[in-house]
Amino acid sequence: MKAMRVHEYGKPLKLDEVEVKKPGPKEALVKIEACGVCHTDVHLAEGALKTEYFGGKRPWILGHEIAGNVVEAGSEVTDVNVGDTVLVDAWTAYTCGTCMPCRTGVENCCINNTPIGFGKDGGYAEYITVPAKALIKIEKLKPQDFASLACGGVTVFRALRKAAVTPSDTVVVYGAGGLGMFAVQLAKLMGSTVIAVSRSAEKLEMAKKFGADHVVDASKDPVNDVWKLTNGRGANVVLDLVGLEQTLENGLKMLGVLGRFLVVGVGPGPLKCLPDTAVNFELTISGVKVGTHKDLVDLVELAKKGFVKPVTTQTFKLEEANEALEKVKKGEILGRCVIKP
Repeated sequence: MKAMRVHEYGKPLKLDEVEVKKPGPKEALVKIEACGVCHTDVHLAEGALKTEYFGGKRPWILGHEIAGNVVEAGSEVTDVNVGDTVLVDAWTAYTCGTCMPCRTGVENCCINNTPIGFGKDGGYAEYITVPAKALIKIEKLKPQDFASLACGGVTVFRALRKAAVTPSDTVVVYGAGGLGMFAVQLAKLMGSTVIAVSRSAEKLEMAKKFGADHVVDASKDPVNDVWKLTNGRGANVVLDLVGLEQTLENGLKMLGVLGRFLVVGVGPGPLKCLPDTAVNFELTISGVKVGTHKDLVDLVELAKKGFVKPVTTQTFKLEEANEALEKVKKGEILGRCVIKP
């Protein structure tokens, strides 16, 4: 099969011919119909994150937002059948099952994890062989529309669940990319008032179409604008989907009393919060690491019922993976993009 692999960090991916792995008794072979391009893929390709950290070695295949069709199943596989359209839970497919996080239901924090696309070969390829337990049937949902649920969607879904968002909350979605479009939809589904913040007028317009109650231009005075929109109370929840020094600083300043700050975007910015602010406002600050398998199962159900709409706006061929990564790096993709082998 053809696959785009990382050979050297900071160098373009190479189109290689790679052998298709035959599935074992508990595995399934999936013909990939779409693989989302995540900003984390950029970090991996450039070496800011290294596959060696996750137990992998080069060359390896990028890609962790994978959807396709089952073409072969192992002898002990019972939950999926040949012909099923499935989403691959790349993050929890190879969790150990024995560490304390795994045994207490937070396998997304497994300390021995080797996730697909990070430490194991991923979805920038024509086929992938994975543990059948990692597959979630998506039935009539189109792979190219919903592959991004596997990371972009489930990460913000878990963030909103951790924040225990209620209908009386005002939620700030800081960053209106693909994750932001999922976050706007899901926060609205939870009944909250949503403020989307971005420097891009085009992305803010898209956020309004997905249900944002208010949009704020991040290049002006977003902190003041949020306090005005909340009548001087501040936001209840802020999701920072960017992770830059300025967004982290602004996001914390947008919070009112009992505010919850969720760090989702992995950027270079330091997270700074004065102790008196954290104490006097009784703030909660939390990181978010993708999601559990149940988070993803629940999110897929919402999509099946029509509550989550696709945010994919652009499709690239397999051999165009480098172009896709460059556009994602530059923030030129509206919503989310996928590679279609």
